[in-house]
Amino acid sequence: MILTIAEIKTLARFCGLVLTDGSMDDKDQDETEIAVVNCPEDGLTNDDASVVFRYDHVAYFCEYPDEGSVGLGEVLE
Repeated sequence: MILTIAEIKTLARFCGLVLTDGSMDDKDQDETEIAVVNCPEDGLTNDDASVVFRYDHVAYFCEYPDEGSVGLGEVLE
């Protein structure tokens, strides 16, 4: 799934979250796309690749997929 930051903000508000940071009003940034995908089978590693983390889903910036991902939710055992 690909969502823009504007869509993510709408979803956050729908969930009852309150966005108060003034930097969140950047209209150019609102069009930035974030991909939400299933976590790769080999998981995510920390910066020195010494620890593997597994999640149900991960997210990353569509324009910069090689810049890293963030795990969503709890780390799976």
